[in-house]
Amino acid sequence: MPPRIFPPALQPGDAVGLAAPASPFDRRAFDAGVAALQRLGFRVRYTPRVFEVQRYLAGSDAARADELHRLFADPQVKAIFCCRGGYGAQRLLPLLDPALIRAHAKIFVGYSDLTSLLLYFYSQCRLISFHGPVVAGELSRGLAPATQRQLLGVLGGDAQAMQPPPSRLATLRVLRPGEAEGPLLGGCLSLLVCTLGTPFQPCTRGAILFLEDRGERLYAIDRMLTHLRLAGALEGVRGVVFGQHEAVAADRRQPYGLAEVLLDVLGDLEVPILCGFPAGHCRQPLTLPIGARVAIRDGRLVLCEVPVTPRPLEPERRAGR
Repeated sequence: MPPRIFPPALQPGDAVGLAAPASPFDRRAFDAGVAALQRLGFRVRYTPRVFEVQRYLAGSDAARADELHRLFADPQVKAIFCCRGGYGAQRLLPLLDPALIRAHAKIFVGYSDLTSLLLYFYSQCRLISFHGPVVAGELSRGLAPATQRQLLGVLGGDAQAMQPPPSRLATLRVLRPGEAEGPLLGGCLSLLVCTLGTPFQPCTRGAILFLEDRGERLYAIDRMLTHLRLAGALEGVRGVVFGQHEAVAADRRQPYGLAEVLLDVLGDLEVPILCGFPAGHCRQPLTLPIGARVAIRDGRLVLCEVPVTPRPLEPERRAGR
């Protein structure tokens, strides 16, 4: 298997490009997210294309794929942030050029429906990408200081700041104890399931899986996890970390919860299982590097390697201009 590609670190003053690979978004939320990125010290670039609407998609498949190619190929753009998830990223996979993406590796940030792209970048390009906030979502609503520091730590290559802060882990539960280490894979559970049987299904053997979703009944989570098991996608997995899950109304009066479902379906895998990690569809989500090595230790998720490569300051910045 080819070596993994670590994208160059993000630095203050860098230009970040915005992409809309999935669904349309609210313009006011978008503007607030752009302002948030600017307050973080970044220059923001995007074209009117991001505002295109075609049914429930942010433009045609060809236009959205071309936008990603242009952003990856642009040497001035140092990172790509997605405007929103929703639906549509999976439709782009056959149109993407992995050679172009590998040749112009850079930071890519998104989650939810963008899980399709995160997994594609790892399985087809070997590029580490980032399960993190979107422009017209979490960034528009504002990041708390601890969340913001961790995001910048991961993208900037700060080995200490990138770690999940202990203050954010109060909801984390150990469902099955143990220690494990491996590359982090996963994202939105329903999108991982959608890769099964396609050319873009990632190899999960030896990995630690992070899984989360939104608005799913407990029986549906059971069904998707069972689907992964029956498809062999959980064979050789070294650990499972599940995100925070807000029970839908139909499940709130049940005498069981997510923990019982996870243990029932996954308990006999004999790997450590954590539940309640604050990433994905939750308030103030942390940022996780997909493809980088992580570990489950002492009931916590630990990032074992800096997921970006150092980049020297450009001459004009060294001169203070």
